[in-house]
Amino acid sequence: MNKVVVFTAMLFLAVLSAMAAQGPEWTFDGPDAAQELKNWVILNQLEPLKIETVKDQDGLDRKVLITKSLGGDPYMFPGGGWDQVDYDPFSGKEHPVLYLGVRVNTPNRWQIYWVSKEDGNWSEAQHQDFDVNAVDEFQDIEVEITAGDWQKKTILRFRIDPGTSAGVEAEIDYISFNGPISTGKPGAVDPKDKLATTWARIKK
Repeated sequence: MNKVVVFTAMLFLAVLSAMAAQGPEWTFDGPDAAQELKNWVILNQLEPLKIETVKDQDGLDRKVLITKSLGGDPYMFPGGGWDQVDYDPFSGKEHPVLYLGVRVNTPNRWQIYWVSKEDGNWSEAQHQDFDVNAVDEFQDIEVEITAGDWQKKTILRFRIDPGTSAGVEAEIDYISFNGPISTGKPGAVDPKDKLATTWARIKK
């Protein structure tokens, strides 16, 4: 077999493997961001989600997800709902940190809940609380998830509770399990586009 063909095939498989290892991520910057929100089918005690452009503390524009809680148990399911999502299962060991870029009107306790391949039940046993105090300025928050054996499990779906009381208003710049996203960094590229671009380079 031609060495170039073998190398190309191996590189293609490596690209697929690297992409498969990625955790879910939303930056709300792309042209399809508003359309993608239609996949977020379950909301509780939240005003309808919307994407707006706001100014940060440096005067730079950011496209953000706007949430406002209407009660003491607000929650949303990025990319889906209770039973289905638009991302693949991912390793809690390889993605132990939830990264958020966020600004809020008041400090509050937030929560993350999840179901896993090992335990498919939504329960307090698979959840973690964390504080968000990013008032007036956007902050990059890193939440290492240590509760509920997250780092020993394959995560199937998760939900975020943006606050635990009414009146919490949040501007969410990004949600990611892959790392913090710098201000001004282009929005996440669709993995299919990345793959197509890489494959096009390989074939040249």
